[in-house]
Amino acid sequence: MFVMYAVAGMTAAVVALLTVRHRRLTELAVPLGVILGGAAIWSMSQALAVVAPTRGQALFFSYAIFPGVAMVVAGYFWRSALSAGRLRTRKRRLLLLLVHPVLLMTAVVSDPWHHAFFRGFDIAGDGSLVLSPGPLYWLHTAYSYALMTVGTVLVVRAMRRAVRGQRRLYLWFLTGGSAPVVGNLVTLFADVDAQRFDLTPVLFLVTGLVWSVAERVGVNREREPVAYAQVIAALTDAVMVLDPKGRFLDVNPAAAGLLAALHPESRGDVIGRQWQEIAGRHFAARFTGAIQSTVTGPDGAVYDVRVVHMRSADGTCPGTVVVVRDITELERLRAELTDQAVRDGLTGVYNRRHLTAVLDEAVAGPDLSVVLIDVDHFKIVNDRYGHAVGDQVLVRVAEELAGAVRETDTVARYGGEEFVVVLPGTDALTAADRADRWRARCAAVAVDTPLGPLTVTFSAGVAELSAGDRPDDLLRHADEALYRAKRAGRDRVVVANGADCKQYSV
Repeated sequence: MFVMYAVAGMTAAVVALLTVRHRRLTELAVPLGVILGGAAIWSMSQALAVVAPTRGQALFFSYAIFPGVAMVVAGYFWRSALSAGRLRTRKRRLLLLLVHPVLLMTAVVSDPWHHAFFRGFDIAGDGSLVLSPGPLYWLHTAYSYALMTVGTVLVVRAMRRAVRGQRRLYLWFLTGGSAPVVGNLVTLFADVDAQRFDLTPVLFLVTGLVWSVAERVGVNREREPVAYAQVIAALTDAVMVLDPKGRFLDVNPAAAGLLAALHPESRGDVIGRQWQEIAGRHFAARFTGAIQSTVTGPDGAVYDVRVVHMRSADGTCPGTVVVVRDITELERLRAELTDQAVRDGLTGVYNRRHLTAVLDEAVAGPDLSVVLIDVDHFKIVNDRYGHAVGDQVLVRVAEELAGAVRETDTVARYGGEEFVVVLPGTDALTAADRADRWRARCAAVAVDTPLGPLTVTFSAGVAELSAGDRPDDLLRHADEALYRAKRAGRDRVVVANGADCKQYSV
């Protein structure tokens, strides 16, 4: 037995060191190293207990087994939880794994005074030490099996959710983990005397070797199995799981960051708290009960919110999944593209398509007038100065018009050198007076050219909406007035009834 324990202990120690050296490649290496290190301490202590020359030394090495036991149990659960993706975002919970080893060591060290861990010992016929378990021993054993059972359940549940290529790794994990459990049960319950021949540490070495070989020979090419929890944690969308009463059951890191911004005092620690308490009643009420909605946050950010109600096999709703995506930049780009779709590419004022939509809506209101503007002698400008200068002239005229109108007015390029200004709530005479001020304003603007400064004028026709008129009728009347302005000598404004607003010579 001494040789078997010693060889197993040294092998486990060597493999543990080699495994931990790969910790940068996979986070599963550290818990596997802890398991193998614990198996090494367990086996070596068993070996020394077998050959100890005195009862006191044998008892000491029997107690020395339990640091290794604690490492094995904690390492098994740690690796199980990591494999199942349950500790990636909760690493602080690893500290809870230290509770059992600390309490176990306290019980073992103090056992000579209270004898609650081992009630006593007997000497077997071959002179070996046989210990009688006490209540704390059985409590430690029950806890160890409970913790390992929880770890196994996590792995089984992860295997059921995993893709086909990942399931083989989980099967090897479960196969390797079952060997020491069987050995320990045989040691505990098959025969009382068998406690001096413990197969468990040797079989934990087998477990470590199976897991290590399974990963290295490519049972699965991935370094680690991918669990749903890891996938959700990697998403940039905020994912929140709520119970039927609206309390947080789980959130991914993106959701924790979003909720911390909405409720700074929470700092993202929201598990068990009410959704409305964290998000704010007004913000939460914007999509409560809705499947999909767009919500604007208090900071102006825009969110796409999707609500999925989970359904159990019996038809009940165990909770709700809320997925929130920040679409602020997307909405900005969408608004920009929408605006570009209704703008003239050269001048930046609205295009003819948008003008049609505005007129269709504006004819339903009272007192609507339009001004149709044509840049005078524009063909001569293009022929003498070139089309580039002609474009500059159109841009400057458009800028002057856009800078002179009200927010409710609309300036649009009608085609070529023609512009239309829509003036809701304005009669014809008022519109003509305003158009004449625009005419004087544009006439004062000079465009630099290779041949010297260039100034231009425009002619304008004004029409007011009459009962029964459609948008086409209104534009036709304005076009007729513009034609009369040109025939009268240009650089003037004419109302559709034929009267000049004012007379100017070119």
